[in-house]
Amino acid sequence: MVKRILIGIGGTPFTAVAIRRAAELAALHRAQVTAVTVVDEARLRQVGPVPLGGGAAAGALRQHRIAVTREKIDAAIVSLEKQCAAESVPLTVLREHGDPCSLLRQHARYHDLMVFGLRSMFEYDVFAGDDVDPATVLNGLAKAGVSPILAVSEKYRRIRRALVAYDGSMQAAHAMRQFVRLRLWPDVAIRILTSNGQDKESQQLLDDARAYCLSHGVDTTAVYCPGAARDEILKEASSCDADLIVLGFSGRTRIASTLFGSTALHVLRNTDRPFFLS
Repeated sequence: MVKRILIGIGGTPFTAVAIRRAAELAALHRAQVTAVTVVDEARLRQVGPVPLGGGAAAGALRQHRIAVTREKIDAAIVSLEKQCAAESVPLTVLREHGDPCSLLRQHARYHDLMVFGLRSMFEYDVFAGDDVDPATVLNGLAKAGVSPILAVSEKYRRIRRALVAYDGSMQAAHAMRQFVRLRLWPDVAIRILTSNGQDKESQQLLDDARAYCLSHGVDTTAVYCPGAARDEILKEASSCDADLIVLGFSGRTRIASTLFGSTALHVLRNTDRPFFLS
């Protein structure tokens, strides 16, 4: 059941889709929306080395970056207010200043779903920068219980088909169960994909996962692909024209030691489809 939706508002190319998605889901589930805006002035003030005599220009650049960020956020809030009003969705707007991760963790405690443009957090918005590791951000949010996350793509897609990447781990099973139980889109068809295992073992995983989904009345198919998960997920998402990818990997290798692991991050960086992350 979804009754409280948290949306992270920024001035990025993904914001318009996040706003539309949050408002539509809130209307469908008769939920309320909380919008959190975060201006991380400390990061926006980082303009790099300042040459001798360049203090005034650097100061002006800092103020310009902060002003532009606030202007984009204000425009996004106006758009969200209009869409929520049109859908008769209750809306609360929280304007925050400080560390985005800490603030998002704080507000996520009392919400059923978090919606934002995930890739934009690392490429366009306040988390951008060479000193920011997306895996660290994801792991920090996940460890703090920020789950589930609906990460929207830059272009809006109607959600009719979802691809569930399933490796048999507890994290992947949890993501699948959350997605099935929340019924964000009641008529969505699910396709379960597993790979990187023995054929017989993988088939049993698929049979069990499909049985779980069917017991909840969800239209479900399943497929085993023998290749590397990071490649097979992308190929299958394209082949079946999935509108959403469900991810929740455990990270079994040393390289993929974070909760989401290198596979999820690879998929995230190489597709334009939205994600349900747990």
